[in-house]
Amino acid sequence: MTARESWDAVAIGSGLGSLSAAAALARRGRRVLVLERLANFGGAATVYRHGPLAMEASLHEIDGATVDGPHGVFSRLGLREAVHAVPTAEFYEARGGALAEPVRVPQGLEAAGAAVAAAHPEARAHVEGHFAELGRLFRTFRDLEDMGARGPQALLGLLFSGRFFELIGDARKSLAQALDARFKNSEPAKFSLGAVLPYFDDDPAVMSFLLYAGVWARYCEAGSYYIDGGSSALVRALLATVKSAGGDARRKCEVKRVLLAETGAVAGVAYIDERGAEREAFAPTVLGGAAPSDLAAMLPAEKRKEFKSDYKAFESSISLFSLSLGLTRPAAEFGVGAYSTFVYPDDMSVYADYPTFASVFAGDPAGRMPPYGIADYGRLSGGLAQPEGLHLVSLAGADRLSWWDGLSEDAEKDRRARWRDALIADLDRRFPGMAGAVSHAEIATARTMQTRLGSPHGEVHGFRPTPERVFSKGPKPETSVPGLFLSSAFTVSGGYAGAMHGGLTAADAAPGGVRKQVSHPRADRPRRRRASGTPRALLRAPRRGERFQASRRV
Repeated sequence: MTARESWDAVAIGSGLGSLSAAAALARRGRRVLVLERLANFGGAATVYRHGPLAMEASLHEIDGATVDGPHGVFSRLGLREAVHAVPTAEFYEARGGALAEPVRVPQGLEAAGAAVAAAHPEARAHVEGHFAELGRLFRTFRDLEDMGARGPQALLGLLFSGRFFELIGDARKSLAQALDARFKNSEPAKFSLGAVLPYFDDDPAVMSFLLYAGVWARYCEAGSYYIDGGSSALVRALLATVKSAGGDARRKCEVKRVLLAETGAVAGVAYIDERGAEREAFAPTVLGGAAPSDLAAMLPAEKRKEFKSDYKAFESSISLFSLSLGLTRPAAEFGVGAYSTFVYPDDMSVYADYPTFASVFAGDPAGRMPPYGIADYGRLSGGLAQPEGLHLVSLAGADRLSWWDGLSEDAEKDRRARWRDALIADLDRRFPGMAGAVSHAEIATARTMQTRLGSPHGEVHGFRPTPERVFSKGPKPETSVPGLFLSSAFTVSGGYAGAMHGGLTAADAAPGGVRKQVSHPRADRPRRRRASGTPRALLRAPRRGERFQASRRV
């Protein structure tokens, strides 16, 4: 006999999007059940071990506006006191490619603008204009974030300042279009300012300038941080919030079907628990942390086409490769000068050629390297503890699952090993002596990301961040099925802050959402568990004779 239970909401998956949505509802007194198919909670927000080395599955850093903003994600989720954020000092360093010398970008827009202008005196006027625009973008995004507390006042401020119309204009540009318009005759300036692209996409002609510049400005002006204890500390804090309101989180539980009432609205989910038993969890709200294509497969067959039609215009984002290294000496001893360093191939002289060089990872190493980023975790005074004498360094760059298609398991393993060795050799060439200090090395690819995240193509940022996806036609948390909400990077954007904000938008959109409560002096008091307008019948298991639509997942 199938076991049945009732909740206020059910979250499919325990990625940061779903956990943020669940925690936001829990802070309003909702009992939320989180169901995770893997043995560990957190999705990409996972710390794991390779021998003695503790490694991050994905977390590099998070912006200060998310961490410290009075109306930011951490504030709204009660995380500012629950976790400790470690500052990373400088923003980043860019080197290689068209850059004759490494360019250091400090934190603070004014200081960063001065440093970039000094590095590219031939483009000083253009650099100053670019940073003035970044400053306006930062204030605009801050005002939009404040709208939950200040309401129409923020929007009026945007309209009267003219920044709203500038935002509209920026929204239609790609990163390549914006940089070409500003720096036509200065490729080095493009290399300096476009260095963080591998954490978004692999083509500046496709990447949304609005998203790139907005996130860039937030990291630069508000600072960047790493979570003390790693991303697992963030996951634990969110889970604690869920459980404090009477919710629960269960691992090794795979959701098979989304249950619908006869009205067509969500009624809950059917899942297989860790013992292999079938269970049904009934709730009027389901938070979908899985990819939309996977959620569609959980719906009754007659509902899938309409559900998927809302997302057919969107392309999947890139995946990432990552190489984690355990060094016996600090990376700084070999010349790594910043927590974040972005490396261009030496033979890359035109920024528009980025996708050509990124795609070399689609084949075997043959003397050419892709662009990649370096995170020197050992530089942080706190963060991710390692055994004494070991220092963690991580490399990451763009990857795609299709680049591994057609390879046997042995061939794929062999190519991964060759790329591991090639990347270490490239590091040693740039930072002499580093290869001799490597005691542990593990490489992950898009295939790894697909397995770990369950995303169809190993995508790590949801949908590809094109200008149309970000501004004009971006998917909403609401879906064609009433009560089913996207709560992941597939709504807002990728990255930790993007996924968490995606979860908050889902919580805001759910019945009795939290957004309208932000500025209320009693906002943190528990709410009644039944949202106004939600039929009581959906908050309980069905009585004998009631029917729910369901289909097996394919």
